[in-house]
Amino acid sequence: MAANARDEQVVRDAHARRSCAKGQNIKPIDAFAFAHSGKEAQGTIPLVRLTRAVDGLPEQPAGEAGLVTWSVRGEMGKAGLLQGQPLLHIHVRANPVVVCQRCNEPFAYPVDSEVLLQLVKSEADLDDGFASGGHAAGFDDEDEDGEEAGNAGKGFVSNQPEKVVGSHHFDLLAQIEDELILSVPYVPKHDVCPGAQAKDSEAPQEPVVKRPSPFAVLEQLKHKD
Repeated sequence: MAANARDEQVVRDAHARRSCAKGQNIKPIDAFAFAHSGKEAQGTIPLVRLTRAVDGLPEQPAGEAGLVTWSVRGEMGKAGLLQGQPLLHIHVRANPVVVCQRCNEPFAYPVDSEVLLQLVKSEADLDDGFASGGHAAGFDDEDEDGEEAGNAGKGFVSNQPEKVVGSHHFDLLAQIEDELILSVPYVPKHDVCPGAQAKDSEAPQEPVVKRPSPFAVLEQLKHKD
C-alpha cells in the first residue's frame, strides 16, 4: 500500500516537473509568421535563468515569487504608418529583488511592462532616429533623485514601437530579458525606506517656543517709561 502511494507521488511529481518545464521553455519563433498569423503565447520563467537581468543583483527568491510572467501577441498593423507592418506586443511582469541605493536594503521591485516591437528584415531598415519608446524618454525626464526612472517598470507601456530585426528563429527569450532589464531602474530606491518613519517619530522634538504677543511687549515698554 505504501509502495503504491510512493509510486503515485513519483508520477505526480514527474507530471509537475514536466508541466513546469513546458511553461518555462521559451523557444525561438518565426517572428514574421507569428505576426502574420496573429498568434499568442504566454508562460513563466524563473528570474535566475535570466542571467543578464540578475547579474549584480541579490539572490532571487524561489517559487512563484521568483517567476517572470510573460506574454507575446502578434498582429499586422492596421492604421497609419504601421499599416501592414508585422508587430509583436510583449508583456513582462516580475518582482526582481534589487538593493535600495538610499538605505542599502534589498527589496522586491515590481515590474509590469509592455513594449510594442515592429519587425524589420535587416539592420539597414532600422531607423536610428526612432527612439525606443518610453524607455528613452524615461531617462531624458529623470530628475536628480531618479524618481522618473524609479517608476519605469511600474505599469509602463511604450508609446511608440521599437524596431527590431525579425527572423525565422527570433530569440523571444532575449527580448523578454531585454524588456525586464530596461524596466528596472539603474538606481533603484524605496518609495519610503523602511525605518525612515520610525526614525522621524523617535527623533527628539524641539520644544515649542511661545512667542510673546506684540501687544504685551508694547505694554511692558509703557510701564518702563
